[in-house]
Amino acid sequence: MKPLVSIILVSYNTAEHTCKALQSVQEQTQQSHEIIVVDNKSSDNSVALIRTAFPSIQLIESSENLGFAGGVRKGVEQAQGNYLLLLNPDTVVLDGAIDKLLNFAEQQPKHGIWGGVTLNNDLSLNTQHAWSKPDFASLLFSALGLSKLFSSSCLFNYANYGCWQRDTVKEVDILSGCFFLIKRQVWDELGGLDPTFFMYAEEADLCLRAKAQGYQPIVTPDARIIHHGGVSHSRFSGKLIKLLKGKVELINRHISEWKRPIFKALLWLYVFNKYAIHRLLKPRSEQTQEWQTVYQARDHWLKGYSA
Repeated sequence: MKPLVSIILVSYNTAEHTCKALQSVQEQTQQSHEIIVVDNKSSDNSVALIRTAFPSIQLIESSENLGFAGGVRKGVEQAQGNYLLLLNPDTVVLDGAIDKLLNFAEQQPKHGIWGGVTLNNDLSLNTQHAWSKPDFASLLFSALGLSKLFSSSCLFNYANYGCWQRDTVKEVDILSGCFFLIKRQVWDELGGLDPTFFMYAEEADLCLRAKAQGYQPIVTPDARIIHHGGVSHSRFSGKLIKLLKGKVELINRHISEWKRPIFKALLWLYVFNKYAIHRLLKPRSEQTQEWQTVYQARDHWLKGYSA
């Protein structure tokens, strides 16, 4: 009998976190499911640890690092569920969150893509699970630091839905791939995640393509998980460069051609301002060196992933 949902995790040097995530899935999920872990050629003991601790799951060892999108696609090839749940390895499932998300999807079938709310390790809200489509104002407010300064503002931080308290159901433009439920039929119709996006913004691209086809991503506040974030990156600069490349690729694909140079200039301004402020206030700090690395790589990330 086919499972209701295929839960797919992509692991890369996250052995301890991945095992905690898998344990929480098994403890907190009653609905019919299968678990598929794709290991992106980790250099730690991920494969051996997962195979020993969780012999019943499907473990796929990739011969190369395929990135998040490529890893998920490899997992989907083996998936049998009517739903696909993308779950980051640095998460902890709380209070039957997967069951609650599946029940919500069954109640709201027309949406095609569903998500929950993420929390920090101390169970405070982590708002980095839903965003609006990038536009001039949101990128400008981010570049000037206003979105961070007024993080609870609907005006200055509407890119991250700043005034939404995460206590109501909400339709959004973009859902994070860390806890991302999609109907298998919708995945197949849209072609899934585009592997051109090695890491970051691949789920944003999929959500925007889905919206264009009439599938509106939606969030329920009842399904909640802990998301640590960024544990597969040893350096801040490496993560941010990939993030910026993803944002540029998203701009290249979903923003009108005449607007693209303006939006990219605002991303450049964001990085320049961060680097300048750190250099002024903490000239010898490690953070300043990291921002310098990102700024110096601007010709690289401003091309996006396609280049």
